[in-house]
Parts: sequence; structure tokens; C-alpha cells
Amino acid sequence: IGGARQPRCRYSLACPHRAARTMYNGIGLTTVRGSGTNGYVTRNMAHVSATRSAHIKNGSKDGGMRGFEAPPAPKRANSDILLHNHKRDIEVKCLNLQEKLEEQGVESDEADRRVAELRASLVAKLKSTGSQPAVGSSCRTGETHADAASKDRETLALKDALGISSGYVGGSAFDRELQEREKQDRAAKREAEEEERAELMAILEREQAREERQREKEARRVEKEERKEEKKRRKKHSKKRSRSRSD
Repeated sequence: IGGARQPRCRYSLACPHRAARTMYNGIGLTTVRGSGTNGYVTRNMAHVSATRSAHIKNGSKDGGMRGFEAPPAPKRANSDILLHNHKRDIEVKCLNLQEKLEEQGVESDEADRRVAELRASLVAKLKSTGSQPAVGSSCRTGETHADAASKDRETLALKDALGISSGYVGGSAFDRELQEREKQDRAAKREAEEEERAELMAILEREQAREERQREKEARRVEKEERKEEKKRRKKHSKKRSRSRSD
């Protein structure tokens, strides 16, 4: 006993102690040699049950998202609560200024005037920036609605950066029928654009052909007038020559 090594059992495969070490709940392999496993019965996490498979198929047939439901929409910030919090912050700053002026011994009229100026400037700034001031993506105020507004702006900026449309629904990429409909809509839209482009090109070609005919017609008219003028000059010149001969 102590640190002495226990003797090895002669019937290692049939030994209950070995079975207890290699089996789980009495089920499993008595030896893991050549099995490529650890001898325990484990659950197949990649298995999709028939019920789950039928649920997914029924959801896709209905054209909905029951098989792959969209995640719940995040909670939106309440603009009224945000505006109330901003106004409260303004009043807190005005109160702090008033207390500071009173401690400095400033007259009440002067203190009221300075507090009114500060309140007017803060209110004007609030109206210019809106009820949701610019807050950085990494800045968290600890207020639920302010953080939600900051998160909304961060999400919109990320969507714009990635080119994600505002009408995107989470999980819609797994709905094959929806993707097929969107594919057909895109193809129809592309065909309509091509038809419109072809019509515009045909109109442009007709306009160019009309302008070309107009230029040719104008060139023929100018050429005809030039021939008339040349003919008149020749006739006039011939008359002069005949008169000079008669003289």
C-alpha cells in the first residue's frame, strides 16, 4: 500500500473496474483500442431531428420566417425622455452657475442675467443639435435611452459603410423562396432598365438621323442657290460681252 503500484488485472477486458472507467452509465465500449473514440457515448450536436426538419420545411413553404425567425427588434430610444434629460441637464448647469455666483457675492440681478444668458445659449444649442446630441460610438452615458440612441447611430453608420439596405430583415438570407423572389425582381428590374435604355438609344438614333437629313437638305439648298448665283453671273457676263462686241 502507500506508494506501491497496484498489480494489473489478468482479465483486463472483463474487469468491472476497467468497464467502469471506459463506460458511461453502463453503455459504451469496453476498450477504445481501434475505435477512434474515447469510449463514452456522446451526443451528436450536428444532428437535425425530423421534427425540426419538418418545422423548417413548413416554414419555408409558407413563405414566412418560421424556420429561421428574425431576431427581436432592439428597443428604440424615447425622444421625449431624451429631451427631458437634456432640459434637466440645462437646469442643473444653470443652478450650479447661480450657486457659484452667490458664493462669489454677485448681485442677484447680475446673477439672474448671467443664468438667463447661459440658459438661452444652452437651449439654442439644444434646438440646433436636436434632442439627440452627437455621442461617440465608444461613449456610454449609463442612461438606457441615450445609449440606445447612440447605438442606433452606430448601427446606421455601420450599415452605410457595408452597403446594407435599411429594409434588410435579419435571417432573410436563409429563406430560399424569398431570395428567389428577390432574384426574379432584380432580373425584371434589370430587363426593364435595359428596355428603357434601348428605347432611349433608338430615340437618340432617330434624332441623329433627322439632324443628318436636315444638314444634308440645308447643304443641297445652299448648293442650289450657289448654282443659281453662278448662272446669273454667267448670264450677266455674256450680256456684257455681247454689248461690247456690238459697240
